[in-house]
Amino acid sequence: MAAGSVTSSEAAGVSIVLEAVDEAVDTALAIRLMMPERPVIDATARDPVGHLRVLMVEELGFDEDPAVQALFREGYRVLDLTRRPTEQSPHFIAYQYMRDVGALTRRFADVYRATRREDQNDG
Repeated sequence: MAAGSVTSSEAAGVSIVLEAVDEAVDTALAIRLMMPERPVIDATARDPVGHLRVLMVEELGFDEDPAVQALFREGYRVLDLTRRPTEQSPHFIAYQYMRDVGALTRRFADVYRATRREDQNDG
């Protein structure tokens, strides 16, 4: 990305706060001795889902990097409404989804950080 260029999130008026992304992901991936109640799982999954959506509109090198392309395919799969847990889904399925979306959001945040560092080094 060229120095001074506007990112997709900036153009949309949405800012990416990596500390908030990290906190949401850490909460989703925290090791627990017992599985939380279903409403807690659903509420905890919402933040990483939102952060993932924002990160996926960023220019992260999709056109040049096959690994980033694979990451986006996984992102679209995870966000597909037909594959997301419903109220009728078993408790563990919702729990696993929360952890999957947290891990994937962390991977996107890592790519975003690396992209920003490259942009700063180029600028």
